Amino acid sequence: MKKGLLFILLAAVSVCLPAQEKEKAAKSYRVETNTFGANWFISGGVGAQMYFGDNDSKAGFGDRISPALDIAVGKWFTPGIGLRIAYNGLQAKGATPNANDVYVKGGTFSNGYYKQKWNVANFHGDVLLNLSNMFCGYNEERVYSFIPYVGAGLVHSWSKPTENNLGINAGLINRFRLSPALDLNVELRGLLMKDAFGGKSKEAMGGVTVGVTYKFKKRSWDAVPTVPMVPESQLNDLRDRVNSLKGENESLKRDLVEARNKKPEVIVKKEAGFVPRLVVVFNIGKSNISKREYMNIEAMAKGIKENPNKVFTVTGYADKGTGSAEYNMKLSKKRAESVRDLMVNEFGVPASQLKVDYKGGVSNMFYDDAKLSRVAIVEE
Repeated sequence: MKKGLLFILLAAVSVCLPAQEKEKAAKSYRVETNTFGANWFISGGVGAQMYFGDNDSKAGFGDRISPALDIAVGKWFTPGIGLRIAYNGLQAKGATPNANDVYVKGGTFSNGYYKQKWNVANFHGDVLLNLSNMFCGYNEERVYSFIPYVGAGLVHSWSKPTENNLGINAGLINRFRLSPALDLNVELRGLLMKDAFGGKSKEAMGGVTVGVTYKFKKRSWDAVPTVPMVPESQLNDLRDRVNSLKGENESLKRDLVEARNKKPEVIVKKEAGFVPRLVVVFNIGKSNISKREYMNIEAMAKGIKENPNKVFTVTGYADKGTGSAEYNMKLSKKRAESVRDLMVNEFGVPASQLKVDYKGGVSNMFYDDAKLSRVAIVEE
């Protein structure tokens, strides 16, 4: 048993190793768990199977081969773990020294043993393990997948006298992707029984089938951004920084109250001039604007309104090291729109003076600090 498990693991790793460079092409990623109605499939296949009983060695190899049919319905709960309900069956053939044994259909082999043949069905439930996705990461365009399974069920003989026996199932599905909806399957399966179909000891059945699988919509999985773990030392530094910012925020509030209560100066002549760019910093994965940024945005908005003939651009950015490219593109757009909307709705900047742009995930923009790439920049 241990040797069998080791073989499966080594085979799965060997499948992954030649494809490592291709997997690095942004195709493998972590995923969100889909709803219950997603990732269902139905499969069917035809092939051959062979019965292993008390006297199976008394018949020739070709005489023991029987037709086989596979039908299954199942669901993948994650890219690596799935369940299915399956039917395997059609016929089985054996040999016996007694003419009155069950399932003897007449005729003998050259050694005098009587030919047996009966109709059989194996109904079982299986746990599927897609080791390609578990070891190499999910890739919806992967051509080959290595999927072992184990399960249990009821083995029934349609031929009289009918029998019902418990069976343990195990096998390997070699899955080849044909399209987003269709896969080609080559399945190797085994069935272990005890004292079934007139036997006196453990019995088994092995089979090989070739078939197809149709995957119902929704078929794929949604990627989630990968957020790296932060060491405790960095968390302590962030806590200290937050406490420091709280003190600065209280001081800024007092300064803001004093500035608002200060009597306005009479300016005889006022000319529009240069408006410095504004950098608004966001928290990781967020597009909402913290209160500490409001005063700077208010000052920038005032400068823009004093230059009514100029158009300014609000450009959003995200940290390239966090999240996928698609996620960062959406996040940078939301950040730019948040700054634009605040200026227009809160501080009265004409919408015609603001344009929105977004660049997605970028490398460190300021002082080799990834946190300073999570920004929106307003400039002429």
